[in-house]
Amino acid sequence: MEGHLKVEFEINAVGEETINGYDSSYKNYEIARTKSLSKSLTLGDFEEIINELFTEIQSVFDQPEHLTAKIVIRAKKEKNNIIYLG
Repeated sequence: MEGHLKVEFEINAVGEETINGYDSSYKNYEIARTKSLSKSLTLGDFEEIINELFTEIQSVFDQPEHLTAKIVIRAKKEKNNIIYLG
């Protein structure tokens, strides 16, 4: 798709939980997704997507201590051109 690139989103939630019989316990919940997006997207557009994924993860994991996002765009250089992978 001309003018598009594959973007990888990883959302992680980590928090302590109480489990009978254990001194301490932590749980981790992760969402990993890819999406083909226009090269003309702004940082605000990315924030909107991340907020949607944060809302989704918080519907399953109510009060995580840490909620993080990672966005990956893979590229390589061929001659004088940048080629987006995916």
